[in-house]
Amino acid sequence: MTEPERDRPIMKFPMEPVLLSFHAPVHDLDVVAQHVVRDGIPSHLRDWQQRSGARELVYLATCQRVLWMVWGGEAEAIDPGPGARRYEGEEAWCHLLAMSAGLESANLGDREIPGQLKDALVQAREVGSAGDEAQTALEDVIREGQRLRSRLGLADGNVSVATVALKHLVEGLPGGASVALVGVGPMTQYLAERLPERGFHVVVANRTRSKAHDLADPLGLATVDLGQLRHDPAGYDAIVTATAAPEPLFTLEAWQSLKRPILRILDLALPPDSEPGLEQLTWVHRIDLNAFLAQTATARALRAEAAQKAEPFLVGAARRLRQRSLTRARKRHMASAQERLDSAWAALEAEVGALEDSMQGLDEAQREALKEILSRGRTLAFRALVQTQPKASPIPDNNEEAVNP
Repeated sequence: MTEPERDRPIMKFPMEPVLLSFHAPVHDLDVVAQHVVRDGIPSHLRDWQQRSGARELVYLATCQRVLWMVWGGEAEAIDPGPGARRYEGEEAWCHLLAMSAGLESANLGDREIPGQLKDALVQAREVGSAGDEAQTALEDVIREGQRLRSRLGLADGNVSVATVALKHLVEGLPGGASVALVGVGPMTQYLAERLPERGFHVVVANRTRSKAHDLADPLGLATVDLGQLRHDPAGYDAIVTATAAPEPLFTLEAWQSLKRPILRILDLALPPDSEPGLEQLTWVHRIDLNAFLAQTATARALRAEAAQKAEPFLVGAARRLRQRSLTRARKRHMASAQERLDSAWAALEAEVGALEDSMQGLDEAQREALKEILSRGRTLAFRALVQTQPKASPIPDNNEEAVNP
């Protein structure tokens, strides 16, 4: 290593994401639900960014987690509440990768997270709270997550809350049963496509009726008024609900005087779309996310085994992501410094030009010498800029197979 190289400062990681999260099974779903924001997301994103001083910020809410991804600033100034898990540095990248690959999901191999990450990014970019770094970083995470999926043999898996719900309905309902799907998100869309294939009669309801039609019409399904379902679910063997409603849609008060055949409610929403008090009714069989997340010993053992198998690949991928993040930061820093130097040197040359009258006494040779000094000075300034750039500190990695898959 040369003397100038030793003198250069080692660059840190100024634009790595810091994560703040509430997620199952680390937190109870009731705790997670308290931090789910569905309405007024644009104003919340702007407020969080202003309070934290973040350069870029993305917010994700799914059926079992809420996650703030913050680049720059002070993440804790968002004030998410007590108990939030904080991830930074390599741990943050590993968490994002494991989440994208489905290793952090209640059902091993859940493939919905990449789409949810993309949706959260699009929303943040539309608001202006996220920019090029967040987009590049999350696209990188999704791409590495897909590679990790292939490494672990999860590429063909499609185990999610929706698939578990489908299995529950197929095994628990008689053939030809009537099912009402409430909501138009990925889970209800998945069930709307699969249930009719298995002989079920399916209708779709939503708070916005036009969106129910948008989902139902291409599949040849009927729609039903949500208000009617909320008042009386007569004629249905099961209701599957997964909306973004801030308050329960189905309440004990509305149904307590009804007498009906057995009705299954599969509540896949967070916060729940149905009141737990409905379980007091003898004809209601209610199952919520907690039941699906409690796919107990076998699922936990599978996740533990997959996590152990994934660890070296996660670390290797996280180091690649960190190195790319550092390279991007160095390029931005260099471009910014060059722009400032260009501006300063242009101002100096303009100032020299303005002194032409006071240099009338100079002969041609002296004028040429002055121009040469300015040109040489500009070259030396740019050379000094390049030589004093912080060098990339290579991230040590003892796992060659993980770094070079």
